[in-house]
Amino acid sequence: MYLTLSKKISILSILLMFLSLVKGQNFSLVQQNSIPVIVNNDTLLNPWTGGFNSAQISKIDLNNDQIEDLFVFDRSSDKVITFISENNSFIYAPEYEKLFPSDLKNWVLLRDFNNDGEKDLFSYVSGGIGLWKNTSIGNELSFNSLSFFQPSINANVPYILSSQYNNDVNIYVVSSDVPCISDIDNDGDLDILNFGVQGSVIEYHKNISNDLDTLIFEMKNACWGNFSESGLSNTCTLFDTCLFNVPNPEDSISVTRNNLRHSGSTILSLDLNNDQVKDLILGDVSYSNLVALYNDSIGVNLNTSFISQDTLFPSYSVPADLHLFPATFYEDMDHDGIKDLIVSPNSTSESEDKESIWFYKNFGGNNSPQFYLQNKNFLQENTIELGRESKPLIVDINNDQILDLLVSNFGEFDLSIPIHYNSYIESYENVGTNENPIFNKTSSDFQNISSQINDINLIPTLGDLDGDGDLDAIVGDYSGKLHFLENVSSNPAIINLSLSISPLTDIFNNVFDFGFNAHPTLFDIDNDNDLDLVVGEAIGNLNYIENIGDSINFNFDLRSETFGGVSVSEWWTNIGMSSPIFHRNGSDIELYVGSKRGAIYKYNNIDNNLSGNFNLVDSNFNNIFAGTHSTPAIYDLNNDSLIDFIIGNKRGGLSLFMGTNDSLISTSSIPYEIENKYEIFPVPAKDIINIKNLKKQLHFEILSLTGRKVGSGYTKGAIPVSKLNNGIYFIILEDGIHRNILKFVKC
Repeated sequence: MYLTLSKKISILSILLMFLSLVKGQNFSLVQQNSIPVIVNNDTLLNPWTGGFNSAQISKIDLNNDQIEDLFVFDRSSDKVITFISENNSFIYAPEYEKLFPSDLKNWVLLRDFNNDGEKDLFSYVSGGIGLWKNTSIGNELSFNSLSFFQPSINANVPYILSSQYNNDVNIYVVSSDVPCISDIDNDGDLDILNFGVQGSVIEYHKNISNDLDTLIFEMKNACWGNFSESGLSNTCTLFDTCLFNVPNPEDSISVTRNNLRHSGSTILSLDLNNDQVKDLILGDVSYSNLVALYNDSIGVNLNTSFISQDTLFPSYSVPADLHLFPATFYEDMDHDGIKDLIVSPNSTSESEDKESIWFYKNFGGNNSPQFYLQNKNFLQENTIELGRESKPLIVDINNDQILDLLVSNFGEFDLSIPIHYNSYIESYENVGTNENPIFNKTSSDFQNISSQINDINLIPTLGDLDGDGDLDAIVGDYSGKLHFLENVSSNPAIINLSLSISPLTDIFNNVFDFGFNAHPTLFDIDNDNDLDLVVGEAIGNLNYIENIGDSINFNFDLRSETFGGVSVSEWWTNIGMSSPIFHRNGSDIELYVGSKRGAIYKYNNIDNNLSGNFNLVDSNFNNIFAGTHSTPAIYDLNNDSLIDFIIGNKRGGLSLFMGTNDSLISTSSIPYEIENKYEIFPVPAKDIINIKNLKKQLHFEILSLTGRKVGSGYTKGAIPVSKLNNGIYFIILEDGIHRNILKFVKC
């Protein structure tokens, strides 16, 4: 119900009390693309995208200027990446990313299913294909998930259905696939092609709806195009068909075939030869190439078959070769009005990662394309990109009192070496100032560390371990070992690291071994004026190694393998990939830990509590998601007394988050609508809060009266509160532009 005057006054008084309690706690982080980065004397256009591994490309008008912008979904970490089209360039615009649904998985295709001029969103859901309708109004981009009625269970389901053998059944898409959602029969609506559950042939689901705002599908052919994937090679078997088919298939050639188990494919339909009939480009999970299938052009889906194939497409140009499982996308990438071909891996690992977006310019037309390779690192050439799993470190490497940047990686994919990954560390010196940083790349193999340590996933931490006034290094590796490199330079402005102890040992000469992915950080955790070690590892815990020597002669001793009770692994797995970094906030020590799932954990209550459990302040700090395998680096980059974050992730790039006081809570003014357009029920609440009139998915935070965040996430109308203690709370709803605050009582 809407608020009466007395209730408005009551909420206002509580809100003012609330604001007085949280005064000084109004810090937030804003993702930006603002700090310049120079590589080979060129300033990168979009340095802070976070990188790309498995890019899926679609176009959409993000800012309602009638010009289509760029949407990228990176399968390797289920991450949305958005760009605005400006002056025939794509400019990274991270502010649009959080306006897309947060639960997108595996693949995303933007298509206008109802011809309203707004791109809708198709993505994988368990069981098949989900649809999110574009419900944007003006400049407010938003999507609502649609459900579909299934008579057999008398309920709505989240996946698209198709009439198959007299039953409404989900259109099956295995999680590894990318289906085709396109107008196959040229009748003005979207149809679907997918590899079915029974084998290596394509199902054709025709859109038979007469209402553009609804989707009604019927499977018209169980082996469309009369071909099958062989399963034993990258060549398709033409003029093949199904042993079992729909009763009256539109393509009806009766040839028996062997049912082969489907393992994974990507499908793109387009007219390759200007005969107004769709042809196909296929990628296969086991191969690095593309196969183009050419239709016989007898008619639009009337007794048509694929009659020829190009197994090294495009054979007239440079054939695609991305090691494993290529996916293809057909969009205008160079702003000339003609669609081009983008090829990128559909794999989440063991595939090209630094040159993983191949751009083929179309020198023909949209219905008679001629694709010629222009570059293999589209978008990647204008961003920080290290292949797989980037790890930043902010440190002054040239002793000029201005902080520089080191970036290490798990590795860059390289088939020429046995382990397939080449690990290295890049350095970026700050040639700007402490107020206006500018990072200039100075090395692709910092201090030749990759040659000094024979392993991958090399992760450095720097500090003066021998009291000589310069920075030494300890480097962790994939095998779980640590290595000490001493700075032997006589010039404090020039660092010269030489491998001194490898692997690092304890006071009894036992090798430190942390299983896999040792992630060290040097910090004086016990306040005794020497540097200790805290090491994260694959299983998500932290190890505390005390320096029982002094600031001149270090001597490390393992004190705890469960330091602070920290664990960043999920309940269903023992893989957490903890990446710790400490920050001294005044007299207090704060700990931030990156994780495999991408969330950043924040802990306090560390001082004088080294043998106890730290306090978990937030298991998803600031709701940051830069991608899986997050690794944070922290420093005040612009000297405004607010900490900033540079975050690495699985995609191999970096994301920049700048601290700001312009947060949800402001003590100078109240940027909220006290009289909300939303209604909460029930009041008071016990298990679930429902929000009436919510027409789109919004981000929410739940705050206690003390200002502590006790819950956050995304909601489409229901928020669970059963785990909260009884009391008064505030819900803050945000859509990226507007914010509302609502009070509720938990009983």
